[in-house]
Amino acid sequence: MGSDQKIVNLQHSNKTIKINNMKTKIWIVAVIALIMISLAAEAQSKKNENTKTVTFEVSMTCQNCQRTIEKNIAWEKGMKDIKVDLEMKLVTLTFDTRKTSEEKLIEAFENLGYTAEAVQNNQNEKNVNKQ
Repeated sequence: MGSDQKIVNLQHSNKTIKINNMKTKIWIVAVIALIMISLAAEAQSKKNENTKTVTFEVSMTCQNCQRTIEKNIAWEKGMKDIKVDLEMKLVTLTFDTRKTSEEKLIEAFENLGYTAEAVQNNQNEKNVNKQ
């Protein structure tokens, strides 16, 4: 028998198999690494499936309005990110769709005393439409 072959009889034994071949060890580590990478990628894609970004046109008029929105909307369930453009009166929210929705966020704006409407176009198209 060559030195690379191992014969193990486990029929009536609870023995631990030691891996002495370096190529086998490297192969096992590579397989484990690939499995971990694929699991991480799958988890990231599921995370992105549940995340949505929506831009709202909001009836804010001053920096106090901006601060009020930033401080309060950020605490809504599922909020990931908030960007406020006071000049354009736009608020872009990124949120977890399992915890909140566009309708609930509009209600949150209304509870603060503002009107809000989801904008279908991106900001550049919005700029052209307002001119």
